[in-house]
Parts: sequence; structure tokens; C-alpha cells
Amino acid sequence: MLKLLKYEWKACARICLPLCGLLLLLSAVTRVMMVDRMQELMYGIPTVLISMLYFAMIVTVFVVTTVILIQRFYKNLLGDEGYLMFTLPVTVSQHIWSKTIIALAMSIISMIALFLSIGILGMGTELLGELASIVPNLLQGIYERPSEFVVALEALLWLLILSAVGMLFIYLCIALGHLAKKHRVLMAVVWYFVLTTVFEFLLMFLIMGVGTLPLGGFWMALQNFFVRIGPAATIHVCMIGLCIITAAVGAAFFLGTRYILKNKLNLE
Repeated sequence: MLKLLKYEWKACARICLPLCGLLLLLSAVTRVMMVDRMQELMYGIPTVLISMLYFAMIVTVFVVTTVILIQRFYKNLLGDEGYLMFTLPVTVSQHIWSKTIIALAMSIISMIALFLSIGILGMGTELLGELASIVPNLLQGIYERPSEFVVALEALLWLLILSAVGMLFIYLCIALGHLAKKHRVLMAVVWYFVLTTVFEFLLMFLIMGVGTLPLGGFWMALQNFFVRIGPAATIHVCMIGLCIITAAVGAAFFLGTRYILKNKLNLE
């Protein structure tokens, strides 16, 4: 598993990390070009061009990162490389997990690069002082407001789970598309929109259906439970429940992808 992660990291990082570094460099250059003296140079045309290049680079980073992560799954497991990958002494589950973990890591790095670039653009060298004060401020916040810190951690955990579930959903669509004999990439896109539409209708039906069900006693008991435990504990229970539900959906996507790769795989 560790070798899979290392191999996957190298394959993705050699493209994604330089793009993130270039984004940070462009944000620094844009910051310099926003100085009054530089804005007066050639009627501010260089400043406008650099700013446009910076925003174009933001789009490029996220588009290229997404394409690379999807391409790695498709070509590495369902393309010609699949003949080699599935002969390795690892399970199908480990293949899927390695792709998902690295995809999640690259997404986090891209988001960090974006926030840092915005910070450089807005504060310049002052950003270093702000970054240096993060740890002391964080420790002080934990000491003064531990409950809020726990909620923030739960929200962060949910976002991480949600990101992983999003990647697993894409993998499932790619695997379903690969079941077709022709136009497999197109069929993966079709499956993506079909499943997205189905889930939206199911969610809408669930919301509307729950409101019409005779569950007055249940809602009353639930309301009494939340009143009894208090608002702070209610937030924790809701966040934990949201994490569990999201993880359950991701597990369904994972099992579906695993079943197709293990029992229905056709690399021809």
C-alpha cells in the first residue's frame, strides 16, 4: 500500500506541485505590479496583463489537477497500464484507496496554494507574520473556546469526507462507463449526469416525503432529546451524524467501484 501511495504521489506531484508553485510566484509578481509606481507604467497595461494571468493560473491549477487525478484512475487501472497494475500483489481496494488518498492530498495542497496566493496578493510580506502567529492564536483559541474548536474540527472532518466521497463518485462513474463496449469516456460522463440527477430527485423526494409522513411522535421525541442535551451537544450530534451519513454514501460508491473492477473488468 505504501509503495502504491509513493508511486501515485510521484505521478501526480510532478505536475501538480510545480503548478501550485507557479501560482504562488504569480501572486507575488501580481502583488509587486499592484504598487502605485508599477501601475503608472505603460498606463497600467502590464499590471492588468499580470493580473489576468494570475486569475487564469488559478483556473489552470484546479482544472489540470482535476484532469490529472481522473486520468490517473482511468489510464492506470482501466487503460493499458491496468494489465500491469492488477498483477501487483495488492488488492483492488488498495488500488482504489491509493487513488482516493492522493487525490484528496492533491486537492488539499491546491486549496492551500490558493489561500496562500490570495494572502500574498492581499498582504504581501505581512503574510509571514500572520502565518507565524497562527499556532499561538490557535492554542489560545483552543484554551478559551474548546467547544467551538471541536465543532471546527468536526466541520473539517466532514469536508474531508465529502471531498473523498466526491472522488469516489467520479471513480464509480468511470467504472460504470467502462462497462460499455464503445465510447467509454462518453458513457462515464453520461453516468455522471444520470446518477447526479437521480440523487437530486431522491433527495428532493426524501425531503418532501418526510414532511408528509405521520412521524409526529418521532419528531417530538427528537426535539425533546435535543432540548435535553442542549444546543452545544446538538451541534456535535448533528455534525457527527452528517459525517456518518456522508461516509455511508462514500462506502456505497467504493463498494460499487470495487465490485466492477474485481468482477466486471474488461481491459480490451
